[in-house]
Amino acid sequence: MKQRLLFLVLICCALVACDSPSKRVEQAKTLYEEGVQLREEQLSEEAAECFLKGLELLRGCETTEKVLLLEGQLCDNLGAMYLKHGLFEDAFKQHQQALNCFRQNADSIGMMNAYRNSGRAVRALEQYTQAKQYYDSSFRIASLMNDQAMLRDLYLEIGRDYYMETGNFAKGIEYVNLALQGGLNDNDTDIANMTLGILYYYTDDYGQAKHYLKEALRSERPGLKMAVYQPLYAIAYNEGEYQRAYQYHKLFTTNMMEAEEEHSSEAIQRIKAEYELKAQKSEMESLHRNRDLKLYLIIAVSVIALLLIVLIVRKKIADNKLAMERFKNQVERNQNRIHELVSDMETLIRTNDELRRNQQTLSQKELMMTQKIMARNKVMVTAQALSEQINPDTLNFELGDNDWTDFVNLTDLIFDGFSQRLLQLFPKLGKWDVRICCLSKNGFSNQVISILLDTQTDSYYKRKTRIKQMKMNLGDDNRSFEEIVNAV
Repeated sequence: MKQRLLFLVLICCALVACDSPSKRVEQAKTLYEEGVQLREEQLSEEAAECFLKGLELLRGCETTEKVLLLEGQLCDNLGAMYLKHGLFEDAFKQHQQALNCFRQNADSIGMMNAYRNSGRAVRALEQYTQAKQYYDSSFRIASLMNDQAMLRDLYLEIGRDYYMETGNFAKGIEYVNLALQGGLNDNDTDIANMTLGILYYYTDDYGQAKHYLKEALRSERPGLKMAVYQPLYAIAYNEGEYQRAYQYHKLFTTNMMEAEEEHSSEAIQRIKAEYELKAQKSEMESLHRNRDLKLYLIIAVSVIALLLIVLIVRKKIADNKLAMERFKNQVERNQNRIHELVSDMETLIRTNDELRRNQQTLSQKELMMTQKIMARNKVMVTAQALSEQINPDTLNFELGDNDWTDFVNLTDLIFDGFSQRLLQLFPKLGKWDVRICCLSKNGFSNQVISILLDTQTDSYYKRKTRIKQMKMNLGDDNRSFEEIVNAV
């Protein structure tokens, strides 16, 4: 009997020790190093898988400086992978978690990188004011540390991602030139030249614009070339060189298709979904394992206590059988109570699983209903087609007033009376102003909106500025046009 009890205790100890936190931390560190190597080899999907596995291993580990540092590094790198594949909100969450870990560790370098990466993520969400705040925080740390490489990168990103987007072209030119003067690598130099070309184009300095844009064409990246050919097309068109404009348009379309093929990947989203599901499953398994372990310990303690009591009763009260029977009955009631508690817990788990499935089904139905509503409108279908690919077929469209009225009504349905709230705030807005705001509210790019309005992209930028200054009376507001519309 004693040997069986000892064997049971040893099993319990083994269950507790088999999943050592220190061992999981070392495994997570190995996965992080492997992910960094894969990221350097441009294998972003495999790298993201390593970072997700590493974060999963850190779940439940004691919060030490070593664990915080490793968690921050994993989150920051995973956020970069999400950002690369268009998962901007998920990328921002990961960078914010990384920033929190580095802040607790007082890691200046980690905070500097996390601030910059957070700025990149919110800039991709077109939240330019918030992006500038994160870039400024990173810039202050880089200045204190005299990190020249980071300062060069930040000059370029602030000039491109904030000042150019918010219309402060002179300041954007100043910052990008500072980045070039600091010395950039070949890829960043091409990006800087492209940015300067676009900035000079917006200031109508076509000579400087063409010089920097042609310098940027040394790059072999289709996405960057596509961005260069667009302003070159506009400049040639404005200068009356229609043959050259046509050539630039063809080159723009060719490079756009190559860029889409290069960057199209849904595997990163699949990996994210799989590991979120795996994390939930792991958490449930951990709960079940802990519950079973507690139950085994309770049973072991109860059996040991019972044996001790039986020995004492046999030695001291050999003839008290009635008392022994009462004691046995009490033990049985306790065991029945334990079984009832276990049964109640299993019922609660099944109920939670059923509720989760019902919530998922409801969310899927709501998503399908929204998609059906949006697919009804000709404006929405045309805009989505232009967002996916610009070609003669998608450019051949006609939109009537009824189509636009239906589009505005659908936008009101989805965004809870958006146009009425917009006109209450800005009663000077005209019919087309409201349509532009509805297109922006639905998240369509400046290029797609300008095509729907049958105007050039730069003319659309000027039109947005006039709406903001003259009809919204928000000339002193530092927010972008898109931020103002999304805030309604």
